[in-house]
Amino acid sequence: MPGAIVSAFSYDSKVLLERYIAGRDLAVSILEGPDGPEALPVVEAVPIEEDFYDFEARYEIGRTSFICPAELDDDAAARARELALKVYGVLGCYGFARVDLMLEEASGELTVLEANVIPGLTETSLLPLAAEAAGISFEALIARVLDLAVARTAA
Repeated sequence: MPGAIVSAFSYDSKVLLERYIAGRDLAVSILEGPDGPEALPVVEAVPIEEDFYDFEARYEIGRTSFICPAELDDDAAARARELALKVYGVLGCYGFARVDLMLEEASGELTVLEANVIPGLTETSLLPLAAEAAGISFEALIARVLDLAVARTAA
């Protein structure tokens, strides 16, 4: 670890350290609805040939399976959606976003990794996958996002 920190300081004067969390990698997409923001079904990223979910596993096709809805008990899924909605609200997000979480294996505790306020909107991105699981087609999702943008601009 000390060597990695010294190496990191060769790139910048600030370094961010995060504690490793052994657990399940979850994503909760949020989409504005008529009654406010809605948490879509939880997506779980499961690396296929490795125990570690990293950049390559995420973006190289075939290295990760994305399960939606995630195979979680009802309590864990509800807690993940609730936490994602709180993060969305605290950050003042509007329209849509995705909150990435870790579900710690040992304790069942959820930890927020990041909020992505401009998640991918391709047919292979996680937001469209979650929307489809919620019964929203890709075309309807894009129309809804555009309608939200127009409504926000007009306001």
